[in-house]
Amino acid sequence: MEVECLECSAKFQVPESVKTYTCPYCGLVFGERSEEDHYYFPVMDDDPQIVLLNFLRRQFGIPSDITSSSSLRVKQLHFIPVYFYYLYGRALARCGRSGWTRAEESIYKGVIASRSFIDILKDYPFPVRGKKFFRKEIMDKGFYHQPEFTEEEARRYAENFLYEIIENELRHHCSNIDEMKVEEVKVNFRGLVHYPIYYLEYTYGGERYSSYLDGVDGKIISAEYPINLRTKTIQIATSALLWAIAFTIGIVVSLIIGNLLPFIFSSIPAVASSIPLLRRTISKKVISSDVKLVEEESKLLITYVKRFLS
Repeated sequence: MEVECLECSAKFQVPESVKTYTCPYCGLVFGERSEEDHYYFPVMDDDPQIVLLNFLRRQFGIPSDITSSSSLRVKQLHFIPVYFYYLYGRALARCGRSGWTRAEESIYKGVIASRSFIDILKDYPFPVRGKKFFRKEIMDKGFYHQPEFTEEEARRYAENFLYEIIENELRHHCSNIDEMKVEEVKVNFRGLVHYPIYYLEYTYGGERYSSYLDGVDGKIISAEYPINLRTKTIQIATSALLWAIAFTIGIVVSLIIGNLLPFIFSSIPAVASSIPLLRRTISKKVISSDVKLVEEESKLLITYVKRFLS
């Protein structure tokens, strides 16, 4: 049968036997028992160790004996408290003589309520569908974390986040905003959800490596791993070749036109390309992820470029 969401008015099909509905578009739960606001996500059936090893085997430069020579030391299942919200906002901005521009944002946002997991789960794309009403039995299945701050605090964070993305969208179209008017803001609480996250720790070559996995679908949130000597050698050689080519071209062009600018501007992309490779070479541990960009290399590059240009 077809039902209509009470929040966003979306229409979708559900079996007639179902008495509680979750909107696939905005995450609203309505129908019988919809007054409850505590949920959980069921844990996947797959072995997280096997999931992790399958992921590691696909990584560039991973030692060929990672499966046979690594040893699992820690396997923990954590149920992390997350406040869920449906956010909607609409605002206008006046861009001088260009007139008015409008920004409209709609997003499903999870606010992590455990300080130990805030960094690792920052901006994590939690699913909208699949949660179930909370059962006390899950408290005995792993490490159960109580919320470390209130729903009111999480709501303020979610509201500030909404204003921030609206303003960023406006500034994307208008760099010099003369005036901004917020037309509508919705911060609708969708419940407290305990979300399963696996923490795995393994050893290889005397070193310890840690990983975090999504306990629902097995996505690798963050995984540390080693790279072999052959790959490190290739990365050093590639970096050296990039530098040599760029510097040679820059020097030749600079000598021809009698200006140092070609040398300088040819050096910047060479350094930019080499830093991630060199960083991977000197690091004992490399970090990779299924779901998000690992930011360490990009931060290092941005810092270098800013110092170079200052």
